[in-house]
Amino acid sequence: MRILIAALGILAGVAGLGIDFWIIVPPSFVAPEGGARSFPDALVYFWTFFTHLANLGLVLVYVSELAGWSWLGWFRKPTTRALMGGYILLVMLYYHFMLAPHLVFEGPLLVATILLHYVAPLLYLGWWAAHVPHVALRLADVPAMLAPGLIYVGWALLRGALVHEYPYDILDAAKYGYGRVAAGVGILMLAVALFCTLLVLADKGLARFGVTRARR
Repeated sequence: MRILIAALGILAGVAGLGIDFWIIVPPSFVAPEGGARSFPDALVYFWTFFTHLANLGLVLVYVSELAGWSWLGWFRKPTTRALMGGYILLVMLYYHFMLAPHLVFEGPLLVATILLHYVAPLLYLGWWAAHVPHVALRLADVPAMLAPGLIYVGWALLRGALVHEYPYDILDAAKYGYGRVAAGVGILMLAVALFCTLLVLADKGLARFGVTRARR
């Protein structure tokens, strides 16, 4: 089951990312009114979306587990696996409660949306709970788990200041100002901190059911 769920997780993530890539990137080459992108620009734009980065992270966690490649060692660390759970939980809940009520998708885009926002997150959280060794995490690990999210926000804001384009409305400093953006990001990071704290506590609780201790 560990291998099967990991394989399904890879399939869901790659399929969702592939569909989104096909929908977003090629059409941007022929955008009207002189707004066409170069391939490097389109590629960077695709990866500015946190949903894509988070799902790529899940795929790399699975691949690192199945392949055992040393260069993917960071993705096998207990803290990395837990923080990916916290971020993908944010992706799922933020989409479901904040975005989904205002968006209508159909066709391939609907398939990709379901895969990236529901199927992949639920598969990963189930895999993490049932098939990842536990009792390696501490509450002191939570602040470090926030670092990837803060790095992402810094990168998105820097790019936005340079090219005047933001992946999400909540990060649009040109529209709302850095103060309101900071407040919105602060709320999201508090949510991530809460999710990661819950996963740390779950890690300890799951160990009581016989899941083995993981190396840090």
